[in-house]
Amino acid sequence: MAMASPNNKALERYKSAVTAAASVMGAAMLLRRVVADFLPAGTSLGALLLLPPASARRHAVLIEEFDGALYNRVFLAAKAYVSTLLAAAPSSVPLMKASLPRGSGADQRVLLALRPGTAVVDVFGGAKLTWRLSRQQGRRGEDGGTREAFKLSFDAQHKDMVLGAYLPAVMARVEAMSQGQRQPRLYSNEWGKWRAVRLRNASTLATVAMDAELRQAVVEDLDRFLTRKEYYRQTGRAWKRGYLIHGPPGTGKSSLVAAISNHLHFDVYDLDVGGVRNNTELRKLLIRMKNRSILLVEDVDCALATAPRREGDGGSDGSSLAPAASKNHKVTLSGLLNMVDGLWSSSGHERILVFTTNHKDRLDPALLRPGRMDMHIHMGYCGFVAFRELAANYHGVDDHHPLFPEIEALLREVEVAPAEVAERLLMTDAADAAVEMVAKLLRDRKAGTGEEDGAGGYVKQKLHVGGPRRPRRLAPAPAPRRGGVGAASARRPVLGEEMGGSSRRGQGRGSGTGRHGRGRGRR
Repeated sequence: MAMASPNNKALERYKSAVTAAASVMGAAMLLRRVVADFLPAGTSLGALLLLPPASARRHAVLIEEFDGALYNRVFLAAKAYVSTLLAAAPSSVPLMKASLPRGSGADQRVLLALRPGTAVVDVFGGAKLTWRLSRQQGRRGEDGGTREAFKLSFDAQHKDMVLGAYLPAVMARVEAMSQGQRQPRLYSNEWGKWRAVRLRNASTLATVAMDAELRQAVVEDLDRFLTRKEYYRQTGRAWKRGYLIHGPPGTGKSSLVAAISNHLHFDVYDLDVGGVRNNTELRKLLIRMKNRSILLVEDVDCALATAPRREGDGGSDGSSLAPAASKNHKVTLSGLLNMVDGLWSSSGHERILVFTTNHKDRLDPALLRPGRMDMHIHMGYCGFVAFRELAANYHGVDDHHPLFPEIEALLREVEVAPAEVAERLLMTDAADAAVEMVAKLLRDRKAGTGEEDGAGGYVKQKLHVGGPRRPRRLAPAPAPRRGGVGAASARRPVLGEEMGGSSRRGQGRGSGTGRHGRGRGRR
């Protein structure tokens, strides 16, 4: 039997390969003929195999609520923009959230928002784009809790259009909306985040009853601050300004803050130091503030009672230590001072820092030095000039009322808070009767037969007047510990509450409260 040679085996393998290739090519040609004869023109072989073309593949942009420790401005704009999409086509989403802005009245427009897991479709330049809201758990090492995120998905072929035109158009539209509806807002810190309400206060620097020279000095200082951006840059200083507003209760300190906000069109961030867990949270709150805003710490002497320096740290400026804080309160005076003029104070631009107090003498000298509190504004008891402004604002009384000479003489002898005068003026719509009530208050105060200071019961409400709020009780001061100084556990009242007890006599007169709606009191 003859053996097959190696050459014969190689020839057989070559023939088999050629036969297989011819079969594949024949099948491909047959398939191509079928596609051309029976399927619509333009259909590709990939479409026959159920593979999507490259142009139909989806891309997405993830927009998270926070960018590190900061609020993501793109997320905030997306949230506002999606609300307009839902308002324009409410039937596009079966289930939505509806709410009113915090602190707004019933006449305000209802805000619509997506619920997590739902989506809405937008059309821009012929392309369909889908906004989907999701909720995710915060990453370890951050604040914790849940965070929201928008996922914007679109066809891959529209990627350049979305990034180069659509998202900038969304940002521009939201910015135009905010400018058209610009109204100062009041923020308060809750669980390490800022929560906003509308700042419903009509006080202006023209209507706040205060000494004319002092008012003019405040206006000029504020206007000069706004125009000195280049100066602060050249001198290497943070673009900020600090104001200490001090004086007895009811002299218009909170009204002046609202007037400054309305004058500058700045938002107000009302910082409750007692609600901040530690210095780290304090820094995060600071850097999450917007530019062109006011940071307000009311009754700072009470806030600092629970914010000592670090243990064993007397301060580089030689100031004395504050009382020890409770175990659960870890915000230190050093942390507060760094917030005012340390490195963290440069985290934003065009910021006003306002501290108010009824007792300036109780503040740590380190807080009062130049560079921290640049301007001290004393709001004293009501003088005759302030009374005339109040009478004109409330009842249109001119300067020739027969009781004015008596009231002017009484105001030289007795001390009365402008808020007490405002209460009497609001008790009746009759101008003459209202002026008579003020005169009676002053006569009784001079004779010692009227209500004692601090018991006048004048109305005390929050700046935004968002409705009645149950007052919180002041915690009693703990007993002194053995071998050390006891903690002065005082709580900072909410915006508009007054500290009880009598106050020091004012160093001057002529400042007080501004014009406001009926039943609204002032600090």
